[in-house]
Amino acid sequence: METQWPLVIFTLFVCVTCGLLGSMAILALKGKGRDLQMTALITSAASLVIGGIGAFLHLEHWERIFNGFGHLSSGITQELIGCVALAVVIVLWFVFLRKVDEKLPAWLPVVTLVVAVAMVVATGHSYLMPARAAWGIQLIVFYLANACLLGPIVLWAIAVAKRDAEAEGV
Repeated sequence: METQWPLVIFTLFVCVTCGLLGSMAILALKGKGRDLQMTALITSAASLVIGGIGAFLHLEHWERIFNGFGHLSSGITQELIGCVALAVVIVLWFVFLRKVDEKLPAWLPVVTLVVAVAMVVATGHSYLMPARAAWGIQLIVFYLANACLLGPIVLWAIAVAKRDAEAEGV
């Protein structure tokens, strides 16, 4: 089986998006990182778009794209639902971050964490195939570990670039 580079791009950028959103949510729950949130949000939105382009490049033709959405158990359908849910979460963050003087609602970071974890699990689950017995729950754990590693690294890089000493040490 040859490497499907568009799928590699999709999963990499989904892990970055979900990990970054999750890291932002954890900092928000701690009451930290307010100066990083808009930059991290823009980065996660761009990452989601790049990952989405990778997914569509894999299917190569519009007919295949829409045929993949034929049923809810389809991996591509679950990934599309997850991408839409992530986009909704990103829009909610944009709306609440525009109000500079107000605190974020407590439910937003919690919802963000739930959606981010669900998307990573859905992405890992979509690659589980009966023909590949070696792929099991460890693939989902692998994607979760990647998101937990890549998100904080990107957020740390943003903190360093913005010279945010409080968030650099978190």
